[in-house]
Amino acid sequence: MKLRTFLVGSLCLITLTLQAQDAKSLLDEGLKKAQQGNVSQAITLFNESMALNDDYPVRQSRGMAYSLLRQYENAVTDFTKAISFKTDAKKSMLGRGVARKKLTDYQGAISDFSAALKVDPKMAEAYYNRALVYELLGNTEKACTDYKAALSNGLKPAELKVESCANPLPVPANRKPLLQLSGVATDPKYGTTKTNPIKVGTSPAGEYENLSTYMDLLRDGQNKLVEYKKTGSLPYASSYAPNGKGTIEVLEVTYRDSKNVAKKTTLYVTIFDFESPKAPVGFSTIKAQK
Repeated sequence: MKLRTFLVGSLCLITLTLQAQDAKSLLDEGLKKAQQGNVSQAITLFNESMALNDDYPVRQSRGMAYSLLRQYENAVTDFTKAISFKTDAKKSMLGRGVARKKLTDYQGAISDFSAALKVDPKMAEAYYNRALVYELLGNTEKACTDYKAALSNGLKPAELKVESCANPLPVPANRKPLLQLSGVATDPKYGTTKTNPIKVGTSPAGEYENLSTYMDLLRDGQNKLVEYKKTGSLPYASSYAPNGKGTIEVLEVTYRDSKNVAKKTTLYVTIFDFESPKAPVGFSTIKAQK
């Protein structure tokens, strides 16, 4: 009886070992696919790996993959699970903070970046990302403190931000933080014609940050993220553009309407003027979190 029990235990141990090896092979293959830009294929491999062994590395990896695909809700779920496996997982805290920022959970993002800094007080990326959120929320003093900390810990891109803190310039009227969309437009031509573009302006966080944020906040008729790609640009006159010559970005958007019918449309967006952006007719927006 003891021999049988020993053999059964040994076989179970061998099976678990083989499963762990297979899970790691699938994880490694998924990481290769992600590096090659095949993120959807990577997620499929991560799913197969997770079915054999659900642990920190695969959750962290899949969370990053979901973020690359702008599936931020799924990313938050995976990063949260990764942290449950490894309580000092500073990369997962950073990743979850970035995803929460994209979902307008700004206080949650700050909490995550702060948690990462408790684990590693020299984590420059956490200082920098927390500074970006503080700046978006209008807390310039805290933002500048964090930008300086990011630079002192080796993050070179923070240098321009530190210079701006030391020598603040007048803020142009088209530079506004975009934290949420102000509802849905009533004009059917809003954003769908070059004569009535969506005016997202520029962000304190970066020149094209508001455009990216706008598309992340936009939802289709099924309350899902839209897919988009830039197909061109058009001339646009603006006093905030160099020599008055700006551009309108032309975006091809793939989405589903309220009847779940797949559709495509073209949106026209400019960063050179700001006018509290709305969602076009037929679209909706994510609700800002408090």
